[in-house]
Amino acid sequence: MIDIFKRLAMEPVMLTIDGRRQKVPRALAIFLKNYNAALQGDKSARNNVWRLLERAGELIDQNDPAIAGKPIVVPEQIWDTKKLLEEHGVGIVEGKPSRTT
Repeated sequence: MIDIFKRLAMEPVMLTIDGRRQKVPRALAIFLKNYNAALQGDKSARNNVWRLLERAGELIDQNDPAIAGKPIVVPEQIWDTKKLLEEHGVGIVEGKPSRTT
């Protein structure tokens, strides 16, 4: 069922936008139809738009870590190269620079 829904939602349809005819996915055409109806005062269309925005996660306050979550990875220095080399008894050998012709 989900595959059928996705295929229908992505099916291109002709739509007139700013006086030009364009092919857009059916899902976008439905959203734009609801958006325009909501702007004209249609309460049902307005509720559809709000529900879609909410389900898509567009209404989450991205600045509030309690709601949006915290970063998964926080960069920090893992080791100091000199200490790591000392721990394993390894040193860096400086060689002569190679000659280039």
